[in-house]
Amino acid sequence: MRAALSRRTFLRVLGATAGALVLGHYKGFSQQTMTIGVLGSTASPLGQGILNGAQLAASELNFKLIPQDLGSETDPARARAALNDLIGKGADAIVGLSRADTIPALLLDIPKVKKPFIITGTPLLGTDQVAGNFENFKYIFRAGLVSASAQAFDGGEFSREFLVGHLIKDKVLRSNAVAIVGDTSKQSADFRAALLPRLTRAGLDVVGNLADGQAGVLLERLQKINVPTAITAFFDAKIGTEFAQGWSANKVKVALFGWNEALLYDDLKGAATGYVVTDFVAETERVGPKTLEFYKKYQAQFKVRPVFTAATTYDAVYALADALGRARTTEAEALVKALEGTRMNGVVGLIRFYTVEEQQRDPLKLAVAHDQVYGINKTAPAPVPGAASAFDGVRPFYTQLASDGRRVVLYPAEYATGSYTLPPHFG
Repeated sequence: MRAALSRRTFLRVLGATAGALVLGHYKGFSQQTMTIGVLGSTASPLGQGILNGAQLAASELNFKLIPQDLGSETDPARARAALNDLIGKGADAIVGLSRADTIPALLLDIPKVKKPFIITGTPLLGTDQVAGNFENFKYIFRAGLVSASAQAFDGGEFSREFLVGHLIKDKVLRSNAVAIVGDTSKQSADFRAALLPRLTRAGLDVVGNLADGQAGVLLERLQKINVPTAITAFFDAKIGTEFAQGWSANKVKVALFGWNEALLYDDLKGAATGYVVTDFVAETERVGPKTLEFYKKYQAQFKVRPVFTAATTYDAVYALADALGRARTTEAEALVKALEGTRMNGVVGLIRFYTVEEQQRDPLKLAVAHDQVYGINKTAPAPVPGAASAFDGVRPFYTQLASDGRRVVLYPAEYATGSYTLPPHFG
């Protein structure tokens, strides 16, 4: 059984194969093969997920895999060197990136290398260049993960349908007063600004928009304003971890919902039990027939629960396989055109990409050319017998961390695997 691509294994693989892994075959897709370059990292759980997800998909498809370790994913020069090294070693397409930090630098090279580049771990940057400069940036796509603006919109839908329409209506939460809480990063500030009007329109009374670089200060301020609920926006994993731990240890009786990057890959040994986290992969057959199969294979091979980047990268490699089957060539222009026509049931939902025309005519201003389509509309038939109707794209999952380590899907209702329960420290 092949283990996770750890730092030591990663370096050994590169040396042993001169940059190319030729792995087993999966009969469900084209008999053709291609070489996939991967921009991941053994230094972070989300970066490791990218490497693992690509490895699993490639082993099933008989694709060649060339992994590159970007370390912290914050060094532009290192990222540019890695991209050009992948191209020099024959990569037909690139997948990965769990952080957006190096994308501005990579934009300098993407028009030159002219290869499909599918971002699988960050909702920021890259695809925002496609519509305005199509010839240079048509190669960029984002798979499985919807944009930050779509996530903010979805936060409003969750608040309207689940918080107001269910928990507040049924008096599980004592009032509609909420606070938004986050770190001091620009990503958090921008996201909170986008989210706030969505929450207000949903029927919530936002009485505080709190940000600080110290979790303890945030918890003190949160308790002083005396709200039953907080929507979190933590994109600094250290602060998000400390906030969740302090919330539990100090028995802060504020129900927490929303974004916390640290909880995407760590339940903090039970300290975050009861926290409802916005995630981008969920272990339920209601999403589609590939989901539980992916979880089973991934956990058997890597001995850990898959993080969302593993699933989105796995889906991205399969989207390339699907495009290859229709294009019948690895030539970049043909692959780009085929990717634009993708409509594939993946692990995280329906994988398809917005067109330039959809961006131009979208009244909600959520569509960005070559971004993953946000599943705002329900579709039929159901993806598997007995399952709820699917959506016309991907939706974030609101999952509650349970005491036994499970992640219970609460929303969307079509994917729900259980009901909300108050955190155990509420008494």
